[in-house]
Amino acid sequence: MFVPFKRIVLFVLTALFLVSCLVNSGDEHLALNSAPTGNFSKLQTPIICAYLHIGNRKLDLNSLRLDGVNILNLAFTKITNNRIGLLRPEDAQNFMIAKKLKKLYPKMKILVSVGGYGTSKVFSDMSLSASSRSVFVDDAIRFVRYYGLDGVDVDWEFPGMNVQTRDTDRVNFTSLLTELRTAFDKASKQDGKKYYLTVAAGAFDMYLTYTEIRKIEPLTDYFFVMTYDFFGQWNKTTGHHTNLYFSSLKHNGHSVDKVVKNYYKAGIPKEKIIIGAAFYGRKWKNVEAVNSGLFCKGTGVGSVAFRQIPPLLKSGKYIRSWDSSALSPTLYNPQDKIFLSYEDMQSVKRKVDYIFIHDLGGIMYWEYFSDYDYMLSKSIKEEFEIHRGGYPRISFPGKK
Repeated sequence: MFVPFKRIVLFVLTALFLVSCLVNSGDEHLALNSAPTGNFSKLQTPIICAYLHIGNRKLDLNSLRLDGVNILNLAFTKITNNRIGLLRPEDAQNFMIAKKLKKLYPKMKILVSVGGYGTSKVFSDMSLSASSRSVFVDDAIRFVRYYGLDGVDVDWEFPGMNVQTRDTDRVNFTSLLTELRTAFDKASKQDGKKYYLTVAAGAFDMYLTYTEIRKIEPLTDYFFVMTYDFFGQWNKTTGHHTNLYFSSLKHNGHSVDKVVKNYYKAGIPKEKIIIGAAFYGRKWKNVEAVNSGLFCKGTGVGSVAFRQIPPLLKSGKYIRSWDSSALSPTLYNPQDKIFLSYEDMQSVKRKVDYIFIHDLGGIMYWEYFSDYDYMLSKSIKEEFEIHRGGYPRISFPGKK
């Protein structure tokens, strides 16, 4: 086919122009990539997120082992007069450690987790008006800049679901995240770094209806879904509190898999869904020995940190069982009739396998100091390395 000379010249000039754009100065390329849009900004997917509960501790830089952690959430701060306030004056030094941690782990992002269990009313009050939200948003920018942090994790448990909260929480939550996202994007352009906005999200259907989930999705970098506490002292029977799948003994109820599917159906991209691993167990007493205590009547007596569980196993009083359908362990003490649902090295590895099989955003755990000699966090890290090393993925028959 004959092509006019002028068309050839025009084509060549256009191609040269496009090539010159692609090989232009590095500064322009960086400016393009670093300009935040409010959309999802990836770390290397999937990620590992660790919640570190400061409590009454004085953080010791040399005692923290955070290898493999992509995001560290420092928990908690409170809301006072619509501002981010420290729970204790000593926490000023605890947050100052972030700058030193960044030198040890330069690729790790460090966020401040605001709120936590029992703080729903103060969130509801703060988000009620544009003026009160503005105070909080401005203070959030000040806080992350002052301590050299990478963003805020909003831990509102949960909008509109408490007797002291409001029906308007649903839209006010959206407004709060919208204004935070806008402010963080502006600060990102000014500071030349990405500021993250994440949410500690509920692992139940009501969370998806009590929030405007499709509206808040574009505003949020990750949803840290708290896939635990499926059973607890509020139940009159025992059960798995952080099981990956349904048990063959009980084909309904809660599971991580069910929660993930519901989030995905609600419009949350898989790469934003971070499932939770529980570094603690749930305990019941007066439990009969049927099925080693699983799904039996009992009296719930609260939680047990994982750091207390290996000594229980060493005592010889507790028998470990593995539910191969739920991929979850339990402990039973037949002498004292005590039952524990918990997480161990085997179950956290299966959760890591699950996120790689289903291309999820990652795994998070609550919380760092509840581990025993780095056992659970190390298991998560090692299972990540197996998958990233190109080993064949583990598959579970019938678990699609």
